[in-house]
Amino acid sequence: MGESGPQPTLRPTGWQTIGVAVVVGAGLGWLLFSVLDLFDLPLPQLPLAVVATTAVLAAFTAIQAWATHRAVQVRHELLEPQRAIRLVVLGKASLLVGAALAGGYAAIAGYSVSRWDAVLPRERVISSAVAVITSAGLAVAGAFLERACRIPPSSDDDATPPRNPDRSDDAS
Repeated sequence: MGESGPQPTLRPTGWQTIGVAVVVGAGLGWLLFSVLDLFDLPLPQLPLAVVATTAVLAAFTAIQAWATHRAVQVRHELLEPQRAIRLVVLGKASLLVGAALAGGYAAIAGYSVSRWDAVLPRERVISSAVAVITSAGLAVAGAFLERACRIPPSSDDDATPPRNPDRSDDAS
């Protein structure tokens, strides 16, 4: 009758969600530094390991996005369901965590810029700016990975998914 196949239940991450992640990250970063400053506690310095780890995660996610794009969009291969789920989750998590971190580090840089004349706040602004860039890179790589996992529409009206050349259908 009018029955259609299963509808997709997983939607791409919306800009509103990304915006909320940035705002929450910025709010938490500003709040942390405000509270520490209010109680005259020392403001922490951003360790280089955090920036390096974020950059490595961004590179790993970007490589996964490129490989997934080649497999799904270019060669029209089907991914194993568990692998596809893992990749989508990695993409969404990278996008949202990268956006939240970028917002938080931007707030820290903004908080510290008023004290630019002192050496430690200047270093904090510079290291936070670098962290914003690497965090934004993680978010962009996550967005590309999420997009690479989309199954492209078929070129004709046939709803049959493309065949995976790596799987044998001899078990029928």
